[in-house]
Amino acid sequence: MSEIRITRLDHTDEDALVAWNDLMRIAYTDDRTAAWWRSPETTVTQFAHPRTDKTDIALVAHLGEEAVGGAEINLTDESPAYAELGVIPPHRRHGVGTALAEAVEQILADVDRPSVIVQTETYCPAGVAFAETRGMSVGNEEHRLLLDLPAYLRADADRYKDSGASTTVPVLKTDPDFSVTSWIGACPEEVLESWTRLREQMDEDVPVGDLTRPVTHASTAAIRSHEERMDDQGWVLVSSMAHVGDLAVGYTEIMVSVHAPEIVIQEDTLVDRAYRGRGIGRALKVANLRQLPAVPATASAKWVQTYTATNNGPMLALNRDLGFSVADTMTALECSVGHSEAAPRPQK
Repeated sequence: MSEIRITRLDHTDEDALVAWNDLMRIAYTDDRTAAWWRSPETTVTQFAHPRTDKTDIALVAHLGEEAVGGAEINLTDESPAYAELGVIPPHRRHGVGTALAEAVEQILADVDRPSVIVQTETYCPAGVAFAETRGMSVGNEEHRLLLDLPAYLRADADRYKDSGASTTVPVLKTDPDFSVTSWIGACPEEVLESWTRLREQMDEDVPVGDLTRPVTHASTAAIRSHEERMDDQGWVLVSSMAHVGDLAVGYTEIMVSVHAPEIVIQEDTLVDRAYRGRGIGRALKVANLRQLPAVPATASAKWVQTYTATNNGPMLALNRDLGFSVADTMTALECSVGHSEAAPRPQK
């Protein structure tokens, strides 16, 4: 049998990155329903123009001359590293995953820190079992949910066609309790400080189970930098914010890839704890979904994909009521890699 070779890709080698991205896509989405994977254009831009506080590493595994698997490592200052491994179906259970894991662990062990916390995600019991053999522990579980977007928009248009509510332009909803304002693209300057505060609150409130919470530094400058990176990578940001009086109390965001718009990504939804139970989350999601036809790329969109923690009953109920259904479940695991051959199991 040929020896498994692990190679680190040059971040400027666009052809190699595109081939690696496709390899990872095959491994990641095999036997799953409408599983999103980033476009080649987004991948090339990500590696060519990384965040100043982040290092992205791509590894490819060859068996002879054939590329059979890959890995990605994202190293971020002050926060846990993230690693993802993928092996294409015909070559699983032949040591490729182990070889990739050993290469990842060696890279992390060489990082100039006493130890590195690393996290990963998997969608199958075999992936969980493999990660546990590498010293990782389960930290969180989230359902991946899908919404049939064309069916939802048709139903929504029928529901509201006689009410005067628009289904193709940003929505401004006003009632005695709260208002929802929506926009496409960069956050309007007049609400930027409120948007930044809510994003910071989301970073603190988002359920992570037993995982180590990432360190974040929310600021208006960081928001603008994020918007520029997303635009460079071909993402259109679709956003809505709720106010009670002059106070911003919630937001939601959707991301549409102009390069691969078939699956639209529902990102964060947050309502301040003091204002929950008043229908604000529902209003935010509906208002934002109504904006999607105004984004040209969504003409070919089929699904909206979102994630919700398995123990977040209220958000799961809201998503189900909107028409989302569970496609599969993501398990997140974590361990600490130090300057030793083995990755120790983290103490809980």
